[in-house]
Amino acid sequence: MEAAMTAELRPKLRLLHPVTSAMCTQFPDPRLIQYDCGKLQSLDVILRKLKAGGHRVLIFTQMTRMLDVLEAFLNFHGHIYLRLDGTTKVDQRQVLMERFNMDARIFCFILSTRSGGVGINLTGADTVVFYDSDWNPTMDAQAQDRCHRIGQTRDVHIYR
Repeated sequence: MEAAMTAELRPKLRLLHPVTSAMCTQFPDPRLIQYDCGKLQSLDVILRKLKAGGHRVLIFTQMTRMLDVLEAFLNFHGHIYLRLDGTTKVDQRQVLMERFNMDARIFCFILSTRSGGVGINLTGADTVVFYDSDWNPTMDAQAQDRCHRIGQTRDVHIYR
């Protein structure tokens, strides 16, 4: 009975494999993550310099999947960070912003360019890194303005 059922289901399950594997994000060995990408190699150098200089950083990317890669990268390098994307609930956004602005131990805040909107105020950061540019210049300008708010006491540096 079991053999007959296996024989019957096997061809049908083969059809599902490409669908389920396409839905999974595959990560390389964390030790190798930055060596497969020149941008991550440059980001590593920039982040080391910024951390040594006492800076706090916002990193924007337009793709949520790229935030997953950035999380793996930041975890591997031991950076303390927060993440905000389109799935973050409105009430949670305010908590994350307050935590970042008040806690100097949090070095980095990673965000999707389009996840923001009105009311995001991240004056705790003094550096903005656009990992990739949104081809809509208005979106990039709005992202940059999240650091340029009333209450900002330091010069803001932009890396593109």
